[in-house]
Amino acid sequence: MAWKIQITQAKPNPAGKDKSQGRPIAAQLLGEWVDLKNIGDAAVSLSTLHLAQSKFGPGCQLKERASIYWNRVPSIALSPGETVRVHTGHESDSYLMSTEDRSGVHHHAYVNNGNFVLNNDCGDNLSLWWQGNDKQWHQDDAASYDAYPPEGQILRRVGSKLMPGVVPARW
Repeated sequence: MAWKIQITQAKPNPAGKDKSQGRPIAAQLLGEWVDLKNIGDAAVSLSTLHLAQSKFGPGCQLKERASIYWNRVPSIALSPGETVRVHTGHESDSYLMSTEDRSGVHHHAYVNNGNFVLNNDCGDNLSLWWQGNDKQWHQDDAASYDAYPPEGQILRRVGSKLMPGVVPARW
């Protein structure tokens, strides 16, 4: 086989107030995340992976298919069976992370963004990409969730959808 990365779960709508004095709250940004699991039989360097999401215009009209918002963590190799949680917030704020957002994974990576990335009003389409030696982009996986995900709930994968209220699968 080889390495194979799958989007297994996400928390696009952290519980609680998102902003204070008009600015996103650091702990809330860390509470917005996506889990990526190596379901293959070989390790992969996270320096090769790119996580993308869709951009929407008025009325939830799709503007762009995929816009990369996280990539390249050269210091982490994801072994078979391991999961990395990609948090929207800044690594320097990781001490503010809740226990729920910290636990259940092998590694943490950070977008280091000061704004929320995942779309709650329109839902979102998440995808994983890598660039081959031929300089062509290849999609490794994709999963989507519907508009208005429940606040504070972890969405788990069923087929190609991320859904609330799903009991975790045993990998």
